Amino acid sequence: MISRELILSYLDCNLPVYCHDSLPSTNDMAKELARQGTAQGTLVIAGTQTKGRGMRGRSFISPEGGLYMSLVVDGGGILPGLLTTLAAVAAVRAVRETSGHVLGIKWVNDLLLEGKKAGGILTEALTTDDGKMRQVIGIGINTGVSPYPGQYAGLSGPEEAYPRERLAALMTGHLLNGLAKIPGHMDEYRALCQTVGRQVNFVDGDEQKQGLAVGIGDDGALLVDTPDGLLRLTAGDVSVLPAE
Repeated sequence: MISRELILSYLDCNLPVYCHDSLPSTNDMAKELARQGTAQGTLVIAGTQTKGRGMRGRSFISPEGGLYMSLVVDGGGILPGLLTTLAAVAAVRAVRETSGHVLGIKWVNDLLLEGKKAGGILTEALTTDDGKMRQVIGIGINTGVSPYPGQYAGLSGPEEAYPRERLAALMTGHLLNGLAKIPGHMDEYRALCQTVGRQVNFVDGDEQKQGLAVGIGDDGALLVDTPDGLLRLTAGDVSVLPAE
């Protein structure tokens, strides 16, 4: 069980924190709380999810022993891509501070450990019952042993207990502190992103395309040099091709 009291002891402020052994989706619970007017910084955490999801509604594998958290923010005027990139930077910092693991980022929302996916991020916007715009930032990290070691990475071994409460508190702190500085995190995101400089496949409209990822804009868009010219990808998936 993830300890709410321990998380609060690590935080510098008294935020609403909801901890569960298991939830269908932490984002769904956080969105419902946000609609009802809960405070910015409300945190929903689970040790596993039964209906976790990623971008475009795909299933997000959420094995027991992981950390799955969703944070409510008053970010109605902030592009979701900037919140996603901020969350990625916050997660990389917090993992490094808790365990020494150095994660990389695959644009836009995958967290990588030695080239394998160790976590992901999903940002969702919503309208509250009184008409305000809010957003929920969901972060899922496999802090335990990977159930699929050939494809996914875990941050700890079978005999280790990852400090999930401290990790959750650090990610929350980095996120809340970074909101007022957006897009000040983008230089750090660019340095961490392992997609830039690689050939990528992606879908543009209904067409499959390929190009060289050459940079990332201050809005979080991926800049891809293609035979049709420079394209800006603000959403969607890219597949990074193997290095030659």
